[in-house]
Amino acid sequence: MKYLGYIILLLIILTGCAGEDDAGKDTTPPIQPVLIPHLGDPGDSPIYINGALTEITDENNGIDTVPEGQMIRIAWEPLVDTDLSHMKIYRFSDIDIEPVEVDEIQANRNSYLDQGPLVERVWYSYYVELFDASGNSAVSDTVSYAILAKPYLVGPDNGTTQNIANLEFQWNRADDSSGFYRILVWNENRKLIWHTDFNLANEIDPLTLPFPIISSEDEEDRIHPGDVLRWRIDYFDWDVQHQMYMGSESVERVFIVQ
Repeated sequence: MKYLGYIILLLIILTGCAGEDDAGKDTTPPIQPVLIPHLGDPGDSPIYINGALTEITDENNGIDTVPEGQMIRIAWEPLVDTDLSHMKIYRFSDIDIEPVEVDEIQANRNSYLDQGPLVERVWYSYYVELFDASGNSAVSDTVSYAILAKPYLVGPDNGTTQNIANLEFQWNRADDSSGFYRILVWNENRKLIWHTDFNLANEIDPLTLPFPIISSEDEEDRIHPGDVLRWRIDYFDWDVQHQMYMGSESVERVFIVQ
């Protein structure tokens, strides 16, 4: 009986300690992560971001496609908590409506690239679940986007020297739908110095558009011999059901100004 009393006393002590540990455990979930919807595309008019009028770039426009392949990138606002562990990425679509976990990443990231495989003209939706070091979690809102076929660049060839007075951009259409194309040119500092939209009007491949002579009072926008310029073709098509544009971005090429 003496030993039985010791055992009962030990169990009481251990149970009391466990209760104290549970009472001191962090049970507060992280602040909910905020995914960034598609805010627009390079070449669109500036928009207000965090209260400041801001030019739209590939880095700040939220969920979008990328030039490197048939992929979609999602991005979120800076995370607030300091004791974060990891996050799980979830995806569903108009075809597969049940969310599935596509990846688990460390919580020190501010974006994620979904490498698919993804189907063109299918709307994909994403949300993330953020975990802290104690295992608490919070689920984000949901953002959506649809990818299109990419335009195929024909000319000028990558890395060639070009007389811009005679330069023509050439590309093959992305598909047979009635979308529009946007030609974009950046300087070496990744500043957008020229863009224009191109609407189809029964043209045949390759589609062709001359590069204009650009004159600017802003020295940063001026073009000089030896400058390395980067260009690509974006493709957009309006989705009536979702009341949004779908999009794609071609591979990027560079040329050297003669």
